[in-house]
Amino acid sequence: MLIGIVIGMKTNRQNHLTRIAVPYYGALSLPPSGLSRVFFLVEVNLESQSADNISLQVWNPKTEPNLSSWLRQLETDGVICSDNPSQYEAALDTEGIWIQWKQEGEVHEVIERWIQSKPKWTKTRIDESLADSVKPSALKLAWQLS
Repeated sequence: MLIGIVIGMKTNRQNHLTRIAVPYYGALSLPPSGLSRVFFLVEVNLESQSADNISLQVWNPKTEPNLSSWLRQLETDGVICSDNPSQYEAALDTEGIWIQWKQEGEVHEVIERWIQSKPKWTKTRIDESLADSVKPSALKLAWQLS
């Protein structure tokens, strides 16, 4: 049995936004050329469950040789790609970036599936500043959040 504690999704800039990178050609690894260099960066609003901003970014390994470091510099929270799981997961995990493997489709399709797989975003006491909180907030176990 898997037991977990939900503390809250790490997000960029504001509590209800997260940034997801999707390789332009779908795959993170493009044999024989190596890693993908062109990525869609999608800012997802968890509150409205929508993709608010999509941009195209090009990774230049000559200026930043480490893909996971480059993604962290762009404040990326996660990667969605069509690859099978690989050794790149450890490097992304080290940077605090999650990855979702085996996701086929256009960028809007994989983002929409990801949004639909997440529970509806609701603001919790954890989202509030602890300084503003009168009482300490208790963490809830994952199965208690419904």
